[in-house]
Amino acid sequence: MPINEYGFLGKDIKQYENILVGKYKEVFDFYEDINHFLHKMRFKIDVKNDDFQGGTMIGLFCKSLTTFQAIYILFKHHLCNNAEELCRILFEEMVNIGYCSLGKDEARRYLSLQAINKLKIINIVNQKNNKKYFPENYIEKFFEKKPYDKWKSKLINYLYSLGVKEIFDKNDKLKKAISVEERIKKVNSKVVMNLYLTFYRIVSTGVHSLPEILERYLILDENDLIMEIRWGPKAENSEITTLFTAIHFMLIISEFLSNYFGIPEKKDIDGFFEKMKTLGRKYNYFLEEI
Repeated sequence: MPINEYGFLGKDIKQYENILVGKYKEVFDFYEDINHFLHKMRFKIDVKNDDFQGGTMIGLFCKSLTTFQAIYILFKHHLCNNAEELCRILFEEMVNIGYCSLGKDEARRYLSLQAINKLKIINIVNQKNNKKYFPENYIEKFFEKKPYDKWKSKLINYLYSLGVKEIFDKNDKLKKAISVEERIKKVNSKVVMNLYLTFYRIVSTGVHSLPEILERYLILDENDLIMEIRWGPKAENSEITTLFTAIHFMLIISEFLSNYFGIPEKKDIDGFFEKMKTLGRKYNYFLEEI
């Protein structure tokens, strides 16, 4: 099953996986150690059933664990570019956990994002100008079980019930949802902001398929004429930075959880940071604590 005929789904991809794992074995091993530590930590954290702030943080942590493992699986299968792009999702999960750890109002404002987004969706579907974009009877079926006015009223009432002043302005008008950048500023971490201004913006080029990514697939000469079209493993950025970045984010998440729950212990986090610094120097990844 040649790579040029079956791509990443063929048996030939195994040779590329073996090269990658052989080259970075100690980093893959360390990643697995961190993953095991994080799973043990999850079952040590006790959340009371009335602790909505802690429950929100743990829910986000469970999601981040899945993302963390998906990054490993993709990278190991030589789908390195997609693994890198998943780090953007992990970054936002990290930010949201940090933001929710600040207090109950912050956790409530994070939860408001769901209702605000639903309001945006039902308003878009309900706008007459958008009717031409939908199949026949789509709008009627969309609001069949819950009419627009009733749905909107329920969402607004939910937002009021959260009791967060920042959701509405002085005229009682709904504000825009709090942005990722606003949440980062509230978290007040120099390292997290640094990652947002650099890594997050760089990796977003792949997420949004911006022109910068084309240099991975189109090799041009000095006259900007196409010399080669690359795809498959040749077009993947297999630098180990992606795995270091994911580990870095999970250690920052661990710090946020430790500050709220007291678990994991600071000494354990510090131990992993030290191990990562040692490995990071070897592979030119420079780690900072929060």
